[in-house]
Amino acid sequence: MAEPTISFLYNYGNSDVAYSGTGSPDGDWKVIDLTGTPDKKIYTGGGILGFLSTPTEVYGTRDATIKPNAGTYVVPQVYIESTNDNIMYNVPLATSNPNTNRYVFGAYVNGLAASDLYIEMWDDDTFSTTDLPTLSGSVNYPYSMFNCIKTTNDAPPGGWTGATASGAYLAGATRLGLRGASSVQDEAVYFNMYVRLPYDTALFHNQPVETYRYLYI
Repeated sequence: MAEPTISFLYNYGNSDVAYSGTGSPDGDWKVIDLTGTPDKKIYTGGGILGFLSTPTEVYGTRDATIKPNAGTYVVPQVYIESTNDNIMYNVPLATSNPNTNRYVFGAYVNGLAASDLYIEMWDDDTFSTTDLPTLSGSVNYPYSMFNCIKTTNDAPPGGWTGATASGAYLAGATRLGLRGASSVQDEAVYFNMYVRLPYDTALFHNQPVETYRYLYI
């Protein structure tokens, strides 16, 4: 069989509703563009500005998050930065300490993936190391800052973290299956994710890569 086509999605609206398309933009759901200069997922806010403008922001805008004095702090905003449109699109249902929204990010599999669709995080596109501070963590929080939870079948519980049964602290081989089954065919799978910043981390500006792994026949 042919390799499936995967369309990566994000919900640009305020309504927690499922995607009803088949790989193209549909309603509040937009498709992440991977052609040319790929779109980027930006975690920002909680700095001098506090929050960036919504529903869009000027391309290239950043508000460096301030480290907490103790404990951890959830980076409050997520944007998809589009080179093609030269604009940043807010994903309003993402993050927020964290929330219980179900239909935030997703992927539509057009065709058959002969395995689950796994989301992973790596230092770069060699897919070999997880040494960046966002992935290796800190002394007191020695795990990835990327908390991800599968929401294909259920909404996440309140207060969820990457340690939940259907979640993961994404870093390398510590990955998350988005359907929880042995195959995915002609359907959308969903997840939510956020970054939790610990007080004892070093200052950094990281650009890890978010990747997806699957089998096909």
